[in-house]
Order: sequence, then C-alpha cells, then structure tokens
Amino acid sequence: MVNERFIEYFRDNFFKDKPDELGAFLWSIETSILRTIRIKPGKVEQVKKNLETDGWILCPTNINGVFAMDRREDFDPLERRLGFSHDHLLGNFYIQELAAAHPVDILADGKIHDDNFLILDMASSPGGKTTQLAEYYPNSFIIANEPTRARLPQLLQNLERMGCANVGITLYPGQLYRHHSEIFDRILLDAPCSGEWTLFKWTDAAKHWHLKNIKDIAKLQTKLLDAALHSLKVWWEMIYSTCSLNLLENEWVLSSMQDKYKDTFEILFQKKFWPHIDKTGGFFVAKIRKLQSLVEKWNQDDEDEYKKSTSKFQITQNKELRIFRGNTSPWKILDGITLYEHEWKVLAVTNNISWEKIRDTVFLMRYGEQIGVVDHGKFIVGNRAWKYLDTTNTEIYEIKNIEELDTYLRGEPILSSGEESYVLVVFKNETLWLESRKWDTITNTFSHEWRRK
Repeated sequence: MVNERFIEYFRDNFFKDKPDELGAFLWSIETSILRTIRIKPGKVEQVKKNLETDGWILCPTNINGVFAMDRREDFDPLERRLGFSHDHLLGNFYIQELAAAHPVDILADGKIHDDNFLILDMASSPGGKTTQLAEYYPNSFIIANEPTRARLPQLLQNLERMGCANVGITLYPGQLYRHHSEIFDRILLDAPCSGEWTLFKWTDAAKHWHLKNIKDIAKLQTKLLDAALHSLKVWWEMIYSTCSLNLLENEWVLSSMQDKYKDTFEILFQKKFWPHIDKTGGFFVAKIRKLQSLVEKWNQDDEDEYKKSTSKFQITQNKELRIFRGNTSPWKILDGITLYEHEWKVLAVTNNISWEKIRDTVFLMRYGEQIGVVDHGKFIVGNRAWKYLDTTNTEIYEIKNIEELDTYLRGEPILSSGEESYVLVVFKNETLWLESRKWDTITNTFSHEWRRK
C-alpha cells in the first residue's frame, strides 16, 4: 500500500486537478514493468538468435542494443530462465531496466567512443551502468567507486561476468573525490536515492515514504554533486541521475548547485521518466557541462564539512601494483592489453595512460581482470586468460549439443582423451572458458557464482 504522505506529495506537486493521471501513476508504480536486456556490442545477432531459439521474443527499444523481452506461448519458464541462459552466464548481455540504461546512453550521445578518457562512476554497485560505460568507452579507464562495502560483492561479480578490463574499483565516500580537482573527462553520478521507482518491487518502501527521509537523502546528493562538479574538467560533461521522481532529489539538488556556483555549468538535457507515460521505471536524468573552474570557489565551511564527512578515510597508494615482467609463453599478449602484477595476481588491463593521473592518489581494490597467478616466479594461466592472450595454437574442444553445454554450465568436468594440455572449451564457435586436460578429463573451473543450479 502507498501511504497518504506519498499520494499527497505527488498530487500537490505534479497532478493537481489531474485525478485520472494521478490514478494512472499510482497504479503504474505497483505494476510490473517491461523486462529489458542490454546486449554487448558485437554480440547482438548471436544473442538474439540464441534467445529466440529458447522461446524469447526480442523487440528493439530507443537505445541501440537494448531489447524488450516477451515470451512465446510455449515458453517453459523453469527450463529457460533468462539469468541461466549461457549468454547471460558468459556476460554477453546484462538484465537492465530501460530507464536505467538511459543515463550512460545520454552521456555518450548514444555512440561508442574510441577516446582515452578518465571516467568516474561515483556510486557504481551493482554495476549495470559501470559495465555499460565500459562498453561505450572501451579505450577509456573507468574508476568504479562504491561507498558501501556490503554492495561490493555484487559489483565484483558483474564486472567479472561482463569481462571489464578497463575498470578499477575504489571504496570511498563519493565526497572524497572533491580533492581530485578537474581530473575526470566524464562523470556518472547515479546518486543514492529514495528509490521511488522500485516501489513496484517492494511495496513496503511506499508504506514508509516520508519527506524528512527524502530531505536527508537530498543533502547527501547535493554534497556528491558538489564533489563531482569539482572533479570534472572544464568544458567536459557529466550525468546526474536518480531512480526517484520527487522534486527534492532532482530539480532542487540541481537548483542548489546553480545557486551556489552561478554560471559555472549548464544543463544540456533533463528528463523525468514517468512509469505511466514512458512505460519504464521512474527515473530522472540531467546532463551537465562544466563552463568554469570551481577551484577558487571552495570556502572554509566547505572544507570543514568535507573533513567531517571523510575524516575516517585515508587514501592509500597502490604500492604493490607493478607491470608484469614474467614469461607468458606459449601465449603472446594481445595488442591493447598490459599485464600487471599485484601481490600474486596477474591482471589484464586495457592500455590507457589517462589512469596514471590518479593511480597514486587512490587505492584500487580491483584493477582490470585477473587472468592468472604467479607461483614461485612462474605464470599460471587462469580460465579467463583466453580473452587477452593469443590462443591461436591452443587445442579446441567443441561442446556437441545443448545437453552437454548444460552439464558443463552446472560444473561437471568433460571426458576427453588426449595429451595433458590447455584446452579452449567452445560452443557454436564461441569460446566459453580455458581449461586444462589431465588424465583424460578436461577440468571445469567455470565460476561457482554463475553456474546453473
């Protein structure tokens, strides 16, 4: 049930003298919305073909690569769950609500960029928009900051599943990035919010909706936007977005920054996605361009507030991160990739010099994608290394049918006679994993988190 405070607020601020539209809005927020997926660039036709074979119907949306999902009448939901399809388990698509896919698409003007940008995703978990940034800006380096430690596991799993070699994770309050003055080429601030659009999932959230809580959240959002504006380079662009519809978390946050820093930025685009109009979850998106430096506009009150909110955090340098000098024989490193060594891990990272501007001023909890380990000075290849190493001469094992694929995705090893060697496990010309054969058995190291249950 939606409480009266919620109804009264939206009636007075948006639907005054519009009882029918208010009714449509209230009905829409407690109704399941259209399911959509975002398919990786280069994988669209393959994923469409596979999912349509499984009984799914894919319809294009206004965002390239994002499709609305429906099911044929003969669809068996127990056997063809979207999250357990092999394309999902391999990171070929991400289940993402349509409105939530708009902020990154708007930031990138709907196209893929070859530029070497330094990008900040200020509040990144669970990782839908982070992985989307990695796809739109494949040659850029993305700092995925997540201020809440409990939300890190989901972010890590999604980054690993989607295979993002151009992302590093930090765990800081977003306000801390205020001191990285004018360093980022792009910023995404999908701010922590009251989450009004999620009311259709958890109607208890509507029962406890209160303006006092909204005001507290808006204060945090204002601090985050303030920090983001300081971190953004002059003449460059950022996104401020929330999954809320009220004025306080959206228009008023922007207005407070415009009052504080007059004529220093402009709003290029602003839209509120209404569930009863746009047929999506509720969402607010604003695209901002910075016009002037804010370096001289930070006062002592701002400094005191910043120190108070970040006093328990200390930036630690990445002292143990170094370029990997070991031997990867018999594999060569693919062009565009550099291998780094951190403690015992070997990490594959997309080449990008822009990240060096920030490397020694933040601590990266994750950097690129782990592809192996160093054991007594020897490089031991990992199961995802095939994406970053030349495996042209590696033996291939072709999975024969969907039954064998299902067995493999459930964690069972493969019986295969032959010499002890590394083997690429392949299905329909797509590499799934790099395994090793021992004693006529191909091991199964497919990640436990992604296995079919």
